[in-house]
Amino acid sequence: MMIILKIILGSSMLLAVYYVLLQKEKIYRFNRFYLMFSILFSYAVPFISIQSENLKPSNRIQTTVETTQQVLDITKVQENFNLINWLWIIYGTITLIFLIKLIHSFLAIKKMKGKRIKYHNQNILITKEHTSPFSFWNTIYLGENYLIDSKIDPRIFLHEKSHLEQKHSVDVIIIEILKAFTWFNPSIFFYRKAIITNHEFLADESVLKNDFNIKDYQNLILDEIILNQNYNLTHTFNFNNTKKRFIMMNTKKSKMTIIKKVISIPVLLIAFGLFVQKTYAGNVESAAKTFPEMPEKDSENKAENFAEEHIKSSAKDSSTVEKTKDNPANNFLPSGKMSLEKEKSTDKSSEIQPKIDSNLQSTTTVAEYPGGQNELRNKVASLFDASKITHGKEQKMMKTDITYTVDENGRVTNINPAGNNKTFNDEAVSAFKKANENVVWKPAEKDGKAVPYGMKMSLTMSFE
Repeated sequence: MMIILKIILGSSMLLAVYYVLLQKEKIYRFNRFYLMFSILFSYAVPFISIQSENLKPSNRIQTTVETTQQVLDITKVQENFNLINWLWIIYGTITLIFLIKLIHSFLAIKKMKGKRIKYHNQNILITKEHTSPFSFWNTIYLGENYLIDSKIDPRIFLHEKSHLEQKHSVDVIIIEILKAFTWFNPSIFFYRKAIITNHEFLADESVLKNDFNIKDYQNLILDEIILNQNYNLTHTFNFNNTKKRFIMMNTKKSKMTIIKKVISIPVLLIAFGLFVQKTYAGNVESAAKTFPEMPEKDSENKAENFAEEHIKSSAKDSSTVEKTKDNPANNFLPSGKMSLEKEKSTDKSSEIQPKIDSNLQSTTTVAEYPGGQNELRNKVASLFDASKITHGKEQKMMKTDITYTVDENGRVTNINPAGNNKTFNDEAVSAFKKANENVVWKPAEKDGKAVPYGMKMSLTMSFE
């Protein structure tokens, strides 16, 4: 979800720069490069990871990640789709519709019949129908009524030839594919419109460089406007955004052109810094590896015994790490010994006897993370970015309990934090989700059948 948000924000920011600074400037080739590079750049940056130098914290931070505790009852298997399933169905349906439209447009062009000729070294398909001139890939398509005395109006020919020579179809195909798979990004539709409009500016420029009269050329375009067909992938001579085209034909180059070009480049660097994934050089990876290993609970223990043990003794396996002034706020360095504490039992006569659910009594195994609970704890610790956490002078400790469910397919769902600090909660959930990306747990089993299982992880950060 964070990657999707970065893509939307990054592409929108770079597109806004185009509309504010570059759209009205007569720098069509630069604009083409900027539009194509910025959309591809904004999609790629969130997947790029860079290492940053460690920052020195202003105070001492101690973070404790407690062992995952299987303290919640096994829930009943639900047959209904959850929200994620429905979102995937909606996404897949809309994506399929866009892909079908894209393929239909491509096939419609390829199925067009007519006489193929070579005209000034360009491939031309002459149709018997009254087809308005358009170009796609390496061919110009037009009706036979445009071939007069074996000649094509040079203005129409130069316009469409420009599209072919500058490979505008490549840009359109790329943007259509991105639109099909990332239709949820509103900026992609504005990118498509801006890119195709800029293609028309380039083609018009190629015509007018040959000293044709601007008024006559504009009248030719207006005569063709009534013929309207659209194959999505094509560049039609009568492209209907005529107002902008006519304005740009009469626009002179601005004295601010170079300055605007120079301004637009640093924006790409700013976007890179904002939306790239940041990791910190130093001891993050080694810290995760040097966490003291905790004894794993026997996966064959019955849930009845486990529930009794939890209620009576509430054992806590914890790995304590300390960040000193010489280490970055998000590095987890081992400090001191692992502590394993048990609460003192009260008088047996006053003990609350656990009520064991019948589901728990018949359960034979609990859900297991690949590599064990130590592996999960270490990953969460290494991914937790403590530099994002701010606290008041009087605040000595932050704590959150993450409850979650491992479903019958071994996927983690229903992740919910319970703590007083929203920033701390959000970062804890973020680290937990990253630790479970593309991870399949061994699900809990009841009577030999996989079932959902509720679990909890506690994270504590203290300040000195």
